[in-house]
Amino acid sequence: MKRRRHPAAAKRAAFALALSLAVPLLAAGCTTPGAAAESESKHGGELVYLDAELSSNTQLQSSGTWQDSTYIQNITDRLIYRDPETLELQPYVAEKWTVSDDGLTYSFLIRDGVTFSNGQALDAQAVKRNLEWQAYGDAEAGIPANNWFPKVESVTADDASRTVTVQLAAPHAPFLNVLSFWRTSLVADETIDAPIERQSQLTGIIGSGPFTVESEKYGEEIVLVRRDGYAWAPPALANQGEAYLDRITIIPVTEDSVRLGSLRAGEADLIRYIQPSEEKTLSDAGLEVLSVRGVGNANVWDLRQSAPFLDDVRVRQALQHGIDRDQIVSDLYTENWNKATSILTPGSLGYTDETEKLDYNPETSNRLLDEAGWTGRNAEGFRTKDGEELHILTYVDVFDSTSKPLFQLIQWQLKQLGVNLEIKETDYANYSTVLADPSVGSRRNGWPEADPIRLTVNYHSRYLNAFNLQEPDPVLDSLLEEQLTATDPAVRSGIIGRIQDHIIEQAYALPILDDSQVFALQPTLHGLSFGPEARPSFYETWTERK
Repeated sequence: MKRRRHPAAAKRAAFALALSLAVPLLAAGCTTPGAAAESESKHGGELVYLDAELSSNTQLQSSGTWQDSTYIQNITDRLIYRDPETLELQPYVAEKWTVSDDGLTYSFLIRDGVTFSNGQALDAQAVKRNLEWQAYGDAEAGIPANNWFPKVESVTADDASRTVTVQLAAPHAPFLNVLSFWRTSLVADETIDAPIERQSQLTGIIGSGPFTVESEKYGEEIVLVRRDGYAWAPPALANQGEAYLDRITIIPVTEDSVRLGSLRAGEADLIRYIQPSEEKTLSDAGLEVLSVRGVGNANVWDLRQSAPFLDDVRVRQALQHGIDRDQIVSDLYTENWNKATSILTPGSLGYTDETEKLDYNPETSNRLLDEAGWTGRNAEGFRTKDGEELHILTYVDVFDSTSKPLFQLIQWQLKQLGVNLEIKETDYANYSTVLADPSVGSRRNGWPEADPIRLTVNYHSRYLNAFNLQEPDPVLDSLLEEQLTATDPAVRSGIIGRIQDHIIEQAYALPILDDSQVFALQPTLHGLSFGPEARPSFYETWTERK
């Protein structure tokens, strides 16, 4: 059966009907992708993208969800471009930059002719205001400072020479990398001056990127449209003009079956998150399955020492050796997924292969638990000590559609050791709230980022302290501080290796998987690209369907 072609408005109406008929669509198997009347022209057409999660907060310094960062990245530009293959820093809004020998003074030459979508010039003064806003926040408006930023002494701008100079209080090795991150996207004064409620909606983010936000209906639809006159893409890209697509319609669809049915029906062009069991079925149906792995933090379980029993390193180490990562990948996943070999993914700065320290060894686990005094057993077979059961509470990660079977398999593996891993579920809106309970023993963590600064942000006792250490670990804090000031990449890489060694040896975190973002798309969609953190860029994407 050939797929009908719809104009943009009719197409969205047809998609709404497809959602209401999701079960019949799936039962019927639906249409075959890639029918006639396609065009080889790159210009024009609409992309319908079904994301698995809702947009929640786009305020740059406080947002954090993967989907929000993707939307922001496509409507804004940044000072520096990071090559996704080589991780090399390249020109973008900053044509070039220099760094003083002492690592304290950064000077940027700002590209001429760039404008925000509201008409404001993205000149040296605009860059200055953005950097100050990131560095200092706006306490009166409730805007925090960017916790990835160094301590900034001053920012000065000279419009005549198009230069911006930043003076730091101390060397900060990640600074240039951070300026390539989505969180340091450049926005207009209109956004900076807006109340936090406005900034927290995508329509409140006024950028200079290749797309602008036409509309947003919370929980229903986000529409991006091509920015007319866009002509300042990173010089490294082949396209140096406007984006090819006319329009991108983003619809959050949390039900896996509905996303799959809509893609198979031809009413969606791209979806994110498919169950591993569906990958071959989609490929056999003529659809393309893409698995993209970004550099940065691996998918790990942080062990929180505010919870019962996890302040004992022997218990944590027993959990480390009680997880069979090979079984997890072989039983639940496909070749598109890898087991984690450290708390960072391969390719990350300073990555160290910790495989030997993560070996599955239930004999070692049982010995460690015996040494820790968990020698009794109750009627259910769980270990006990002084009348207490070895019980750990966790919640299924709402940000990963594959997490429920993963958690259940780990639960079964740990039960073989006599550990009762209790798994609870909650919804997207309440996830952060329930995890604030100090009795929750483990939390899934993992965020691809093109610089290991997130190790410091996540785990230093003065930042997020994600291990909930009741007393700071001076060794860990010292290493996390050193990696920020080590401006020699080789020296910094060695420090990051020692951070991984220490976290694994102390079993503060349990690495599980390397983070994979899995997409499925129509064969008529081309040019989809991804940044170093596996976030999609739609700038050079084009469709045969017009």
